Amino acid sequence: MQRLPELQARIHNLSELGNVVGALRAVSAARVQQAHLVLESIRQYTEIIHEALSEAARTLDAARRTKEAAAHPGFVIAFGSEHGFVGTFNDRVLDVVDGHRKAADELLVVGSRAELVARERREPISWSCQSASAVSGVDEVALLLAERLSLAGARRPVDRVSLVYTRITEGAAARVVIETLLPFDVEPYLKNETGRPKVVSNLSPLRLLDGLVDELLFAQLAHAATESFASENVARLSAMQAATENVADKLDDLGRLERELRQEEITTELLDVVTGAEAVIGAR
Repeated sequence: MQRLPELQARIHNLSELGNVVGALRAVSAARVQQAHLVLESIRQYTEIIHEALSEAARTLDAARRTKEAAAHPGFVIAFGSEHGFVGTFNDRVLDVVDGHRKAADELLVVGSRAELVARERREPISWSCQSASAVSGVDEVALLLAERLSLAGARRPVDRVSLVYTRITEGAAARVVIETLLPFDVEPYLKNETGRPKVVSNLSPLRLLDGLVDELLFAQLAHAATESFASENVARLSAMQAATENVADKLDDLGRLERELRQEEITTELLDVVTGAEAVIGAR
């Protein structure tokens, strides 16, 4: 039978674990709120770029609006988690990647824990980097990805890039989405009439459009990294909530067992006292 000191030690250790779980839950909740604020800023920035693209696209002639279909291997960027305690977060992302990626496409993985899961699954990773551990690191992740694509473009044309990341939808439900980064389709911007006078620019129309597309690509990378960061922390928050409930249930069970052991000790002590008293009386 378990001794009372051992049981009390277990209760103490479990209480300490509960404190750690509570701290992780609080940190995850704070990071989710921070990510939502950043996402709103990225949306506003992206809308400004969309308006500028609509203005710039109208200055192109029809010949330059036509883009040939990509004939080169593409890139698939998978955004996973940097840390653990996220359940099947990374597996869900990689499952979508497996269904979307073509055999010749290069796989870029964002997130140390996602890279570990991908290597366990024997995914053909060509490059990886750490994900943001704080919302302030999202821009750095986007810059690293942009630099990687730029270096790849120096070797061969980069015509097709897809982003695979987790997005939080209504009701706090997580959904893995696929977003096309390249090829850039100018046609939707031609249909978006702003009603403003024709833009006046000192740059050539093609150079202006290329610069705005670069800005849009960076905004999309930052948006995907932020969405993934928020989703990772939502997954961790959910896991820590479940762990908190499990710890509380276990503490209740151990608390009842502790009371039973205390009662048994008290009963044993009383029996010893009664037995001793009876022995003294009998001796007299």
